[in-house]
Amino acid sequence: MMKHKIRAGMLIPVLAAVSLCACGRGEDSRSVPETEAPAESTGSISQEALSYGSTFNVAGAGDVILDVMITSLGDSDGGPYLRSVMEDYMELYPNVTLNPVECSMNDLYTTLITQTTAGTLPDIFTMTEAYSANCLEMGMGVTNLEELLGQDYMDGLMDAAVENATVDGTLVYMPWQNNITAMVYRKDLFEEKGIEIPKTWDEFLEAAKTLTEDLDGDGEIDRYGCVFAGTRNDSAESRFQTFALTYGCDFVTANEDGSYTSGFSTDAFKNAMTSFVDLAVNEGVTPPGFVETGYSEAYTMIAADRACMFFSPSNVLGGIYNANPDMKGKMGSFPMPTADGVDPVTSFSSVGMTISSTSEHPEVAADFLKYMTSVKTSVTWNEATCRLPVVEEALNAICEKDDSYAGFAQASDTAVIYPPFAGLAELRDASGECWQSIVSEGVSVEEAVQIAADRAEEAAASYSK
Repeated sequence: MMKHKIRAGMLIPVLAAVSLCACGRGEDSRSVPETEAPAESTGSISQEALSYGSTFNVAGAGDVILDVMITSLGDSDGGPYLRSVMEDYMELYPNVTLNPVECSMNDLYTTLITQTTAGTLPDIFTMTEAYSANCLEMGMGVTNLEELLGQDYMDGLMDAAVENATVDGTLVYMPWQNNITAMVYRKDLFEEKGIEIPKTWDEFLEAAKTLTEDLDGDGEIDRYGCVFAGTRNDSAESRFQTFALTYGCDFVTANEDGSYTSGFSTDAFKNAMTSFVDLAVNEGVTPPGFVETGYSEAYTMIAADRACMFFSPSNVLGGIYNANPDMKGKMGSFPMPTADGVDPVTSFSSVGMTISSTSEHPEVAADFLKYMTSVKTSVTWNEATCRLPVVEEALNAICEKDDSYAGFAQASDTAVIYPPFAGLAELRDASGECWQSIVSEGVSVEEAVQIAADRAEEAAASYSK
C-alpha cells in the first residue's frame, strides 16, 4: 500500500489532551526543562541556550549569516511571530544574522528547483513529505540532519513525524508542524439547529443543506453550509488527496518490486472526483467561485459568517480567529466524513525545515531550528497560529480549556502516513487539472478522469525502479 496507519498509541497519548487546547495568547507558568549538553561540545554555552537543548557553542562560531526561507513568514499571523523568534535568537547570539526569506508554499517546489540549479539555496528552507524524495535525490539538504539535531532532541519528537520526514533511512527535514486533517465547523450553529456530527458524506451534505440559509429574506443565500478550496495549487490539491482517501482511493501504491501504481484509474478516484465537484459546485451548499477559492478565501468566508464547514489541518482555526476574534468559542472540529462502506480515515503530514547541503554553518542552522521548535516557542507558536507542533512535550503544554481541537484528536487514530514518492506533486497537479477542467471547461467527468489517470500512470511509471 502507498500508505499505512499510524501505529496504535503513537499519537493518541499526546493528541487526546489536545481536545482541551486553547488558541489564544496567555502565559505558560510551566518551566521548560533544561537539557544537559555533552561536555565536549558545550564550551561556553549559556544556561539559556541549555534550556532549549543547545549542544553547540554558537557564541564561539564567529560571525555567521544564515538565509532562512520559511513559507510561514508571509502569513499574517505566523510571519510576525517567526520574525520575533529570529530577533530573539539574534539577541541571544549577537554574532549571528538571520535573514528572513519569504516564499509561499504554493511556489516552494519551483523555487527550490530554481535555487538548486543556480546554486543559491538558502541555509534553511521549508520542506514537506510531498517534496522530500526530490530533496534527497537532488542533494538539496544535508544528510546528517539527525546528527546535527542530536539524539535528545530527536527523542522528543513524535515518532510519526520523524517517520514522515524520513526517506530511505535519511531524515530529510526536521518536522515542525503536525498536519492531521479534520473538518472544522460552526459548533454553535450545529447545537442551535440540533445537527448531529456527520460520519458520511451523505450526512455531511444534509447538514450543509440545513446550514445554507437566506438570513434576511431577500432571496439570496447569505450563509452556506460549507466551502471547498478549488484553486489549482498544492494547498487545494493536497486537500483533495485527503478527500480521495475518504472514498478509499490511494493516489499511488508502492509495490514490493520498487514500482508504483496510480490509483487514478480506479472507481474510487472517479467517485471521489464526482462527489468533490458535486459538493463544491452542484449542490448549492457552497459559495460561488469554487475554482478561484483558495485556502485564505475559504477560512475568510467562515470568519465572515458566510460558510460553516471546511476541512483542513488545525492552522485554519488560527486564520479564522485572526480574521474574526469573535469566532473563538464558536468553532469545533470533527473527523473527516467518508463514503458509504469506507472506514474512518484521514491523512497525517508534516511541514518542517531542512538545512542546505551548501550551508557553511550547518551546526548553527541546526541550533536555531532547535530554538525555534523548543517547548517554549512551540507553545507560543500554537497560540499565535493554532498549528499543532510535533514536539510531544509542547503538545501537552498547549492544552487549556478549549475543545476546538477535539476532532483532530479523534482523527489521529485513523490517520495514515504516505511513504515518500517523488512524483507526488505531479499527481496532485493532475487532480487539480481534472476538477478545474470539469468545472471551468465543461469537460465530462469521464474524459477528465481519463486524462488525469493517463498523467498519473505516466508519473508512476517514470518514478518506478
